[in-house]
Amino acid sequence: MMILVLGIFTSGCENREAEEKTIHTYFDLKGLIENKIVYLNERKPKVTKTIILNGKKEVSSTTKIDWKKELELFVQADINKPAFKNSYSTIKKSAAELEYVIKNGEDLNVRSLRIKMDTLQKQPYSIQALIKSENKIYKSEKYIELTFSNKNNEWQPVSYSVKGYQKLLMMDPKSFDIAAKIGL
Repeated sequence: MMILVLGIFTSGCENREAEEKTIHTYFDLKGLIENKIVYLNERKPKVTKTIILNGKKEVSSTTKIDWKKELELFVQADINKPAFKNSYSTIKKSAAELEYVIKNGEDLNVRSLRIKMDTLQKQPYSIQALIKSENKIYKSEKYIELTFSNKNNEWQPVSYSVKGYQKLLMMDPKSFDIAAKIGL
């Protein structure tokens, strides 16, 4: 029995080591966001969120945020999947700005991902993505942005936004604009 448990433990360690050694084709957005989720869960900052749905505005503030759920769209915008390895063109706009754009003929939801970096510390200060989804009965488009600021030599998320629309067949499009400021 002890050998079986030891074998499972060793196997688990090997899998973790293999994951850590994974070479990413594109920027590791998922890793960054998961790291920031842990950071935000520990600090429980106050978030002021403005939501506009079809022209109706609502503002709220809270410290009770499920960060995994709140930042899920940014995790979904990660394009570092083995199947996507040749699906995006990399455009280096400058030493501080990198953009991944979906290649012609590819049918993936993330159409573009733009990373703006601090050139000295090699840390992102802005992440933007365009996510589109479409089938015979549904169409949606989301433009998402997450911004960071360097406070006390640590890059912290300071705001995020999601803008776009959803449209069901035979119905008018429903627009939304969500903007949140994180008070750290």
